[in-house]
Formats: sequence, C-alpha cells, structure tokens
Amino acid sequence: MAKLCLKHFSVADYDVDIGAHREPIWPLDIIGTISHCANQAVALVAKRSSYRFVGIDIERFINKRNAEYIGFNIHDKYEFSLLLEQGFSNSVITTLIFSAKESLFKAIFSYIKKYIDFECARVTEVNIHEQSLVLVLKPSLSYYCCGCNEFKCYYFMTETSVTTIILA
Repeated sequence: MAKLCLKHFSVADYDVDIGAHREPIWPLDIIGTISHCANQAVALVAKRSSYRFVGIDIERFINKRNAEYIGFNIHDKYEFSLLLEQGFSNSVITTLIFSAKESLFKAIFSYIKKYIDFECARVTEVNIHEQSLVLVLKPSLSYYCCGCNEFKCYYFMTETSVTTIILA
C-alpha cells in the first residue's frame, strides 16, 4: 500500500522500512502514515512541504463489553459525554476516540519521538455534520510540535470499522 502511494509522487523502487519504534521510514521529502486491521490496510502520504502532521488509523469497532472494560483508559468522562450527546453508543465512542488518538500519535510521533498515553490528548469538540473531532494536546507536548496543540481529526465509519485521519 505504501509503495502504491509513493508512486503518486513519482517515487519508484523505495522500500518503506520500519523504524525502531515500528514507525514507517519515508523518503526525506515525504511524510506518511499507515494502518491496518483485519483484512484492510490504509496509507496516506504527502509532501513535507505541504503538511507537517499526517496520521491515519483504522479500527474494527470494539464490542460493548470490551468498550465498557477499557473505555476509562481511552477517554475521560467529558470526552465520553461529548460524543454520547451526539447519539453515539459506548462501543462507537470508545473505538472512535481510540482511533482518533492513534491518528494523532502517528501524526506527531516524528516530533516527539516517544510513546504517549491516551490522556495526553483530549477530545474537545465533535461535529457530526463534517464528521470531525478536535483533539487538544497537553501543553508539554505542543512544545515539541512547533507550538501546535489543536488538531482536527476526520472520521469515516462503516458498519464494522472506523477510519480517522489527521492532516495539518
């Protein structure tokens, strides 16, 4: 999938290696991200001159029981209520927030160079009409991200999965 995306930028015969933290290693002038789950794979690449942050994630919906069991590790009460007010189920809320934060992690990893916990970012807005969330980073992390602390994350849902994308 990554090679196919690179062809769009006339990059031929480049093998996308995997770094020490399992991150894809792209050509110097390209920024990109990949994700997979079950039998689906997605990749997103762009010119570094056009975007500083690129993140994508795809997740199958977590079942209700697991969502109740792990939800408190993924989102806080405010984030949960924000999406619950929009009519989302517990399963969708937990999966969507998990995926959005994964996309954000992938988008900022090349700047922070470390793993972060789910509480390092918070969903502060949801717009169901444009299918987007706004995530805000803790101030200590925005320092590493050129002062950027707010990221818009778009989401797309099917019956079985959600895909989230951050481009900034």
